[in-house]
Amino acid sequence: MAKKGAKGQQTAARILDVAEPLFARKGYDATSLREIAAAAGIREPGLYNYFKGKQQLYSAVLDRALSPMAEAMKLHLDSEESLRALADLPTVMTDLLLEHPTVAALFQQALQGDPDSIGNQLIMDWLGRLFAQSVDILGEVGIDNPDRADLVIQTIAMFNLTTGYFLSQRVFEALVGGDITAPENVDRQKKLLAKLQRAMLID
Repeated sequence: MAKKGAKGQQTAARILDVAEPLFARKGYDATSLREIAAAAGIREPGLYNYFKGKQQLYSAVLDRALSPMAEAMKLHLDSEESLRALADLPTVMTDLLLEHPTVAALFQQALQGDPDSIGNQLIMDWLGRLFAQSVDILGEVGIDNPDRADLVIQTIAMFNLTTGYFLSQRVFEALVGGDITAPENVDRQKKLLAKLQRAMLID
């Protein structure tokens, strides 16, 4: 980002705030800098004072969403009770996603996009770190030589179950009504994730 200082940081943060839901809803290719600028209340050329282009802006949006999650995973998985921490990880990720529900759609957009795109690369790097951490912890608790394909499938399954929940508001509303992010519903989701994660670890 080119501009610094309090005012510049506030404007850059506002650009990121409006770009995130646009990228999440429309994807990288279908989102233009013009509509991002309009949503941020500035002219399109003004964006270049903060970001060199759409790719850098998209990268910054993803990095802002991914960095807290990667750090939370590291802190959580570095705890003394490694196996329990691994079992609890999906509920930790649910809490983080609850703070920024549009991030789930952002993840899915990145995964479905061009394999060479910055969004896809960032997501794959994040999943790769999660997989590596999971393997390390399984080794520490005595589960030696875990089947790589099984661990990858488990990681992908939990990722989809965790993020997919926040993409299901319309289905939930059509079937039972109400808000999927209401505390009582999030609690149901966490309990389900915990059961599934524990079952996979025990199996």
